[in-house]
Amino acid sequence: MNVNVDRSSVAMGDDVYPHAETIDLPESSTIAEAVAYLRQRRFLATIASGRATWLLEVNGRPAAVIAQQWAEPKFVTDPSDTLGSFGSEVSLMFRYRAQIDPDDLYDTLEEEDTPPAR
Repeated sequence: MNVNVDRSSVAMGDDVYPHAETIDLPESSTIAEAVAYLRQRRFLATIASGRATWLLEVNGRPAAVIAQQWAEPKFVTDPSDTLGSFGSEVSLMFRYRAQIDPDDLYDTLEEEDTPPAR
C-alpha cells in the first residue's frame, strides 16, 4: 500500500529539500509499525536541544504525539489499527510543535477524544 508521508519544517534550512514522499508498506502494518519505521529512518528532524514535539495526523485526524525526548510515541488512536483500516489512501502528516510540553499536548488530545460525561 502506498502511504503519503510529510512533515513540517523545523527551520529555514530544513526547507532545502521537500519532506513529502510516498512509502510502500503492507496494508496489514499497524500505525505503530509505520511510525516506528519512519522513526528508524530518521524521517523526523532531530533538534539540537534534544526536545521536539510532533503531532501525527492520519488522514487529517490526530493520532499520536511523538517527542524527541520520549522512547515511544503516545497514541490517541489504537496503535494496533492497520493502515488498511484508514482507507485506500493513507496520509501521515507530522506537524512540528516546537518545544511545547508533549504531555500537555497529549492530555489535550485525550480530553478532546473523550466524550463528555452525562
